Amino acid sequence: MISMKEIGKICGVTESTVSKALRGHAGIKQATRERVMEVARKYGYQPNAMVECMQTGKSRSIGIACNNFQCMFTGAVMDGIHKTLHDYGYDSYVICWDKLVKDKIDLLSRFARRRVDGLLLLPMEHLPEPIHIAALHAFHNPVVLIDQAWSGADFDYVGSDNRGGMATLVERLIAAGHKKIGSVFFPEVSSGEERKAGFLDAMFRHNLPVDARSLCKVHDPKNSYEEIRRALDVPERPDALVCFNDYLANDALNAAFDLGIRVPEELAITGFGNLPFCEKLRPMLTTVDQHAFQIGQSAARLLMERITGNETGPYHTQLIPTEVIIRQSCIC
Repeated sequence: MISMKEIGKICGVTESTVSKALRGHAGIKQATRERVMEVARKYGYQPNAMVECMQTGKSRSIGIACNNFQCMFTGAVMDGIHKTLHDYGYDSYVICWDKLVKDKIDLLSRFARRRVDGLLLLPMEHLPEPIHIAALHAFHNPVVLIDQAWSGADFDYVGSDNRGGMATLVERLIAAGHKKIGSVFFPEVSSGEERKAGFLDAMFRHNLPVDARSLCKVHDPKNSYEEIRRALDVPERPDALVCFNDYLANDALNAAFDLGIRVPEELAITGFGNLPFCEKLRPMLTTVDQHAFQIGQSAARLLMERITGNETGPYHTQLIPTEVIIRQSCIC
């Protein structure tokens, strides 16, 4: 691989001039800069990341805390993140927050050693403890939370319009004639509380009763089938069921099938997320598109704006608009 010194010999300039030209230094003539860049491209010059970090204080890399690697929503968010990082010429280091916390490992030290310029934090299994939030506040570079907000944690946040999206979905069910609408929620996370609030907003707006017996609170989303089945195996079951996400809606479809309940003729079922498998289910699942790819793009772009100094104001929240996708699991 060619060095800056060798580029300088070809171009007839000093190594220092080559370094300034490659970094876009204002004191270099345009013709010199173009010649240096041409030679660098021709011979495949690659800058030394460690040297560049020492010179600029920037590693051109970010840290990503990601936990549920098998989740389709997480995968789409990560696609959006890496598309944006590629556009900015940045790399990433990915760690599993939950595993490091469980093993009592100082997770931020791994990012600090690599001098990452900022952090993106995807949802974790359990809310961080005060010691972890304090460590994040002590981290000197920008931090952006994705999809799940933490009460009292003043960091930038990018997520879905959960409350508005759920309210719109329930409005569509009500307009289709459903009056006894139940829900399956996971209230342990901020998005669960927001979607539950949107459900209640729409029900109260139309003066519809909310039957506590039809409010299924799931404690473990990975083992929700039995809880949902018990909620449906009652004489006065709802005529529609809105679920926290598409995975829980899939469990609801299975429970309804096993109980002999016809969907959507006897029970409408909806999800939230618009994951790829929604169109593969039978009946195909009505849901709310969170635009996960856009969430990832927006979060990474906000972080890059913080890193580059283009965004210097106080922390703020970006909510990505949602879209109701009507399919066969409800008659709307």
